[in-house]
Amino acid sequence: MQLGLPTGERKDNGFVFLIVVEPTRIDVHYGVGLGLPALTASELTTLNRAAEEAYQSTQSIDQALLTLVQEYDTLARKNYAPLIYPTSTPQTIDLPALPSGPLGILTLCGLLCLGGFFLLFMIWMLPKLARSGINFNPGLGSRGSGFPFGGGRGGGGRSTRGGSGSGRSGRGN
Repeated sequence: MQLGLPTGERKDNGFVFLIVVEPTRIDVHYGVGLGLPALTASELTTLNRAAEEAYQSTQSIDQALLTLVQEYDTLARKNYAPLIYPTSTPQTIDLPALPSGPLGILTLCGLLCLGGFFLLFMIWMLPKLARSGINFNPGLGSRGSGFPFGGGRGGGGRSTRGGSGSGRSGRGN
């Protein structure tokens, strides 16, 4: 019937009760997955009869279902140990901290100084790189039109600079 889990230690371990309700009585049936071999037909038939008798005496489907579930719980716990999945133990990782005291202050000052030197270096290098023809303005496209990718409104990809259209930038080479 392929009831329950499709793989693993408890493969095909599902169970189904079918309760047919008639005007004056109920008829209980069951389906057992092949992964539950310890549940025998005689034990399960006893469960069915207990639920049917509970309905006959109370005329309550709720009471019959409750009886059926309680009896099944007792039977299943008698025949099977609970499945315990192995759990991993959490590991704690201690992150390194900055040293405290005077050494920590020196470390922090050193990091700030390195950052400052890097910032000064970039401020010093950007004008030199800009003069060499590298454009660092993210708002300008490759053709200087002010739009990404050199397009523009109706520009058709043409440069907004004047010139003869020969493709030269006018630097004199």
